[in-house]
Amino acid sequence: MFSSDEPVDHEAFLFADENTPKIDVRLPGSRVALDADTPPTQGGVDSYEIRGSEIIFSLNTPMMVSRTLDLSPTSVEPRYRLVVDLVRVAPVRFNMAAEQDAETRRTYIASREGQAEQASLPEETPAYAAPEKYVVVIDPGHGGRDPGASSHAGQYEKSIVLKASQAIKAVLERSGRYTVHLTRNDDRYIEHEDRVSMARNWGADLFISVHADAAANSGVSGATVYTLSARGERRVDGTARSNGWDLPIEDGTSQEVSGILADLIKRETKSNSSIFAEMLTPELAKAGPIVRNSHRRENFFVLLAPDVPAVLLEIGFLTNRSDAARLGTQAGRQRTAEAVGRAIDAYFDRRDVLYAAN
Repeated sequence: MFSSDEPVDHEAFLFADENTPKIDVRLPGSRVALDADTPPTQGGVDSYEIRGSEIIFSLNTPMMVSRTLDLSPTSVEPRYRLVVDLVRVAPVRFNMAAEQDAETRRTYIASREGQAEQASLPEETPAYAAPEKYVVVIDPGHGGRDPGASSHAGQYEKSIVLKASQAIKAVLERSGRYTVHLTRNDDRYIEHEDRVSMARNWGADLFISVHADAAANSGVSGATVYTLSARGERRVDGTARSNGWDLPIEDGTSQEVSGILADLIKRETKSNSSIFAEMLTPELAKAGPIVRNSHRRENFFVLLAPDVPAVLLEIGFLTNRSDAARLGTQAGRQRTAEAVGRAIDAYFDRRDVLYAAN
């Protein structure tokens, strides 16, 4: 966040230098005061260098500017503020955007600051080649003392969903595009808050909790995808505070701006969760039956992370003989895993295109 006595004009450009992704923020007509408050870095920003009206941010992961906020003075904060919100992207998308920015940055500097500085810029922007991948966390439900639902043949949900989650992990790792974590890889019980904390600590870009359903009516079958309900949304702030799920907002940011940024993060998380759910349901329909109104909303604890898009996936009903038979075979679980993999690819393809366009 930048504070000023006057409105803050700005331009931002991506580039890479010595294989380090960077963001060049230009503040035409402004200069950073020598005694300005310069807080320590956190999150994806490794360091920054102030050069008068220019600030170079060195990043520890490829990121892009997703939005900026121009805030006018208020009774609480009497200065103008510029908030620059960053989002992590795949290296290939960072490189595409940096290549597009290279000539624009050169032209901008030539027009604003003269030919001397323009000549000092490299002719080409070196590509960033770090092996960054999207992080997907798969959460096999239940486990250990909690067997979950069971089929007429004595199949336990905890075992079925573990095998299904391992199949999803294998599908994703086959592409080489993702780093995939399982919250459990054996028959153990993990508390709900620990499952979410694991995802956040791993830097998850997407969280999928895998379950198998049960119903009193054995005729009910099919997969269901859940995202967070309105009731669940009201629990997010309190649950985040009690579990130490701090949002990545810079220290020293005013309460007003912190609130705005927190709301934006939560809103984007909710939106992305729903977008993924809408992509997942048609793919699941290719692998087996799905319930009517297959995208539903519920107040599940594992969906409460304020900053990780998340869904809870019920892959079928163990109380239905057909679903139980399908999920009890490797081939049936593999069809579900392939469907989930296609949806995840589509979700991140969409995200890459949107961020590259920005």
